[in-house]
Amino acid sequence: MASGEDIFSVMQACILLSWYFYQEGRWVEVWIFAAFQTRVAVPLRLNYPGTFSTHGNNSPGAYLAPPKDLRDLESRRRTWWMTILFDRIASVGGWIHAVDERDLGTELPLRTDDFETGAAIPSNPQDISSPDLFTRHPPQYTDSFLLLIKAVMLFGRVTDFNVRGNLRAPTPPSKNQNPFFLDGFKELDQLISSDFLSNLPQIFRNNTGVTDEPEGTRLDTDIYMVHIIPHAATITLHNPYIDFADPKSLSTTRCINAARSILSAYYTLSATSLDISRLHPFVTVSSRPTVVMHQSSEYFEQICWYLAAVVQIQLCKYFIELGDMERESTAWGEINVLRFAMIEYGRRSPIGTRQERLLQGLMRDIVQLTTHKQPLEVGVPLYPFSHNTLFRKTDIPRPMRDDTGAPFPSPTMSEDTSPPNSGRISVPTSNQRSRSISNANMWGTS
Repeated sequence: MASGEDIFSVMQACILLSWYFYQEGRWVEVWIFAAFQTRVAVPLRLNYPGTFSTHGNNSPGAYLAPPKDLRDLESRRRTWWMTILFDRIASVGGWIHAVDERDLGTELPLRTDDFETGAAIPSNPQDISSPDLFTRHPPQYTDSFLLLIKAVMLFGRVTDFNVRGNLRAPTPPSKNQNPFFLDGFKELDQLISSDFLSNLPQIFRNNTGVTDEPEGTRLDTDIYMVHIIPHAATITLHNPYIDFADPKSLSTTRCINAARSILSAYYTLSATSLDISRLHPFVTVSSRPTVVMHQSSEYFEQICWYLAAVVQIQLCKYFIELGDMERESTAWGEINVLRFAMIEYGRRSPIGTRQERLLQGLMRDIVQLTTHKQPLEVGVPLYPFSHNTLFRKTDIPRPMRDDTGAPFPSPTMSEDTSPPNSGRISVPTSNQRSRSISNANMWGTS
């Protein structure tokens, strides 16, 4: 590394190592490696169109020679975008990105199939500056991985909005203010809450990643994440402005709908025997979760399952204050379903168990306020035809520490054929789903 020899290959190895750290929940290493990768990529000129530049090459530095062929060119593109993806995920919600969008000149990569087959395809016409990047998806340059890049970059814009809005704000965001009067808020809200998903190509818009094939059920984890990341971004943007006491609060409606969509995606997996511990770790991660309930200006927002659970915790507290035990019970059941998902993820990687424990910290108030004798046991059976409840105090699952270690993110996985207690998920009852819908309808959602 010090000599700069094989620097590009070393950088690619560091990207793989970074994902391992992320899966293991080793946040210090995650943050350091995210910075390392961007710092190495910039002098290699990977942020330039064609991932090469003739400008400034007289300056000291280990710059790469021009790509020697199309495969080398595409390898550089994909290495750059994996670096930027990791930076956005490491910074998600509340920390400054290592590289600003204005400094990303590299065009998006080609489809994975075209890269792997070595097809002679012209460069992708879209880059981050394309005005219709999130609403137009040329078929020749669109697959689940490219849509994942766009979804994560869209979330990155929410992070930028939050960071820059709070940087010099005299007071933290409040439920008493209307965020739609903030410059750029309305346009960003429209993009993440509606336009991105509604403009997906039909083949992806009607496919959440779960497909039935003759060999069994398969899951494309990239497209699964594409469908839930915008909902996580919506909650991240609107959470500071939630006001359950105001039935006209659009931010409350947005968060309720987004949390319900994340739950719905989880329920889709519940109908299969797919092993959820093989999902992308982004599905469960959060950072600095305890301050979100206080709506601090320095919060670091939750992602996906965790974020949906945070909305449900706030909703549950509201129902407790109203004395509405039926809807409170429904909220508890949904919180526990998400807790179970995190614990099951924790069977393979410690990240899931850690997130569930952090969630319990957020639940202290409602556990003390509720009249339920055992609120953490409200919910569906652990497995179909089982009399065990979701969370027995004497049998909390712990992370497995076997020789497989933490898995790297995998774009597809097949239906699991492991024993019944090895990561399968239980299906919520129709009554629970209908009560969930009625909770959302309280704010005029559908």
